[in-house]
Amino acid sequence: MLCYSTGSLPDALSLPAISDLLTNTPFTGVELTVTPPMLARAADTGYWKGIRDLFLEKGLAFRNVHLGAPHLLGPEPHRPGLASLHAADRAAKTAACAAGMGIAVALGSPNLTFTSGLTESEATHARQEAAFQDALTGLVAIKPAALKLLIEQEPEHVIRSVGQLAALGRAFPGQVFATFDVGHSAVMGEDIAACIHSLGPLLRNLHLEDIQGRVHAHKLYGEGDIDFAPVFRALREIGYQGDFTPDLYPFKDDPERAMRASEAFLRTHGVLTRAL
Repeated sequence: MLCYSTGSLPDALSLPAISDLLTNTPFTGVELTVTPPMLARAADTGYWKGIRDLFLEKGLAFRNVHLGAPHLLGPEPHRPGLASLHAADRAAKTAACAAGMGIAVALGSPNLTFTSGLTESEATHARQEAAFQDALTGLVAIKPAALKLLIEQEPEHVIRSVGQLAALGRAFPGQVFATFDVGHSAVMGEDIAACIHSLGPLLRNLHLEDIQGRVHAHKLYGEGDIDFAPVFRALREIGYQGDFTPDLYPFKDDPERAMRASEAFLRTHGVLTRAL
């Protein structure tokens, strides 16, 4: 399904206003980027079911709930994280993930995505990776059966490579999958098409943006140097049936431009073929 991230839309927009904005666009799926006010009312199941029904009435379905907003839990970006070596920090992010599960279930979203958290130092990276896997074990134990946990790789984070994503999928078969960010893979200098083949059925959600010069700054398609033809060829070769989600938060204050660019890009690569 073609999805659009609420994190790529203006911060001032309410969820009802977002449903209006996405109506009559190619994007019938929604990735909800959770904000602090949303997290504060995570337990209000009636509210979230009402949002679900409002979006469904307009032909929109929630496909992913994403807990990767930099300031979700405080002023320091991406802190606290699940890979922190401090137990209290891991507990805080674990609680946020558990709350996110409740939001996802109420919205009817099949997926919940989160990131590992920042690398504190290269010397602690291996210990942090083990800490993250321990936290993930706890989350798998409490998640609803129908909900899939997706990990997104981030260049500055403990989980940053496709090899790590694939290893986590093997460690938690049928439970843990991937939101694979194409641009993040480019920043890491990976062969993106090979990464897609490596992930195979673990890949459930694809974040799309362009990247220039391996600098972690999301750009519109064609404004960077990613060669997307092999990327989409690899997706066809693995029979990809997951979601396509533009990740264009730098353009959140010009969403019409970003959505037009995304539509043209997805048409160019054969993902979007129907007329609106």
